[in-house]
Amino acid sequence: MEPIQDDYDPWDDSAPGPEDAVVERAWEALDADEPERALAELATLDPDWPDRWIPEAIALTEMGELVRARAALERVREVADVDDHPDFLWAEGQLLLCEWRIDAAEETLEKLIGIERSYSALERLSLIADLRGDFEKADQLLTEAAALSDADSKAPVRLTTEELEAVLSEAIDELPDEFRLPLETTEILVEPVPLDWMIDRGDLSETPPDILGLFVGASELEVSSDSSGHLPRRIFLFQRNLERFAETREELIEEIRVTLFHEIGHMLGFDEEGVASMGLE
Repeated sequence: MEPIQDDYDPWDDSAPGPEDAVVERAWEALDADEPERALAELATLDPDWPDRWIPEAIALTEMGELVRARAALERVREVADVDDHPDFLWAEGQLLLCEWRIDAAEETLEKLIGIERSYSALERLSLIADLRGDFEKADQLLTEAAALSDADSKAPVRLTTEELEAVLSEAIDELPDEFRLPLETTEILVEPVPLDWMIDRGDLSETPPDILGLFVGASELEVSSDSSGHLPRRIFLFQRNLERFAETREELIEEIRVTLFHEIGHMLGFDEEGVASMGLE
């Protein structure tokens, strides 16, 4: 194959071809929250086709394939000057955030909104403010984001400590005994967002910044008669992330319930597929 010319512009749509249709379908799949379908479309393109790599990086990031996503962004950098391109900045900002490179993610997203102010970029910047404990700034950014959205976006629903405790108590009461009894040796704790010590540095995709809940400790399958070497069992729920996720009070209450049950599944020793098969969600 002929090498790509130095003056090639991958975003010049003056003469669209079949490859452009593939890329467009990939972007449509990403808009529909279907990263696997986007990857399947992009896999039909030649690896030297530059338009392939930005949507591929976004899809891989959404799927938790962070190493491959980083390689995809480096690939497009090799063939095009993209450091000021909005799509590249969005992909880079998202990936940096998932890599827990918070300062770099903020710098990239700030650069993006200087070029193209969007709901998505402001929402991610508000998450960064939450991670830093600046909840006032986070809410301000979410208000700005809502003003730019075509949807009827509103400020997140917020629950008081008492309201959240009532939701958790009611959800636990719904559980059958075989699920509820192990909770007697497990703390359920609420934090605004995940804390630094919770980050799985061995696999960052396991603890993304917008994670809703996390089980820490030995599962029921791992606990033996001598469990003195195990960490205390704890289920963490991340209130600001849960509130960010839901659009209505009803959705928030349901998501708290679903997230709690999901982490109880992990406490019992099930993986993601096993949790789903238990019917707790």
